[in-house]
Amino acid sequence: MEGKRSSMLNGLLNRDAGSGDGRSENPDSRPDSRGAVMLDIRKADGRIVSFNYAYFTRLDYEPGDKLVLTFGATKVRVEGRCLDKLRQSLAEHRRRFIQEETEAGEGLKAEHMECVEAIEIQEGEDK
Repeated sequence: MEGKRSSMLNGLLNRDAGSGDGRSENPDSRPDSRGAVMLDIRKADGRIVSFNYAYFTRLDYEPGDKLVLTFGATKVRVEGRCLDKLRQSLAEHRRRFIQEETEAGEGLKAEHMECVEAIEIQEGEDK
């Protein structure tokens, strides 16, 4: 019985260390029971703009790894590579922030990793 306990304990410890639940791959994810209330848009220059998920009404994916998020009359355009997981976490209101990479940071990311190369915020007029 003691051998079973240690293997079970090892399995739990390995899972908590990030070997299967995805938490270590996405440091800004939240537990499944709670979504984020606000989404921070973090620009490479240090500017942060926060949007309330309650006003997030549309998410468009454009071929070439481009996303367009609509918050009321404001559109946020996100360009990069490997943005599938980002799109999914946004659709589920589970993403806390989107970080625009600096030029130096873009070169450090592997080709298969998510990389946000540009973010543009277009303020619109509410009707």
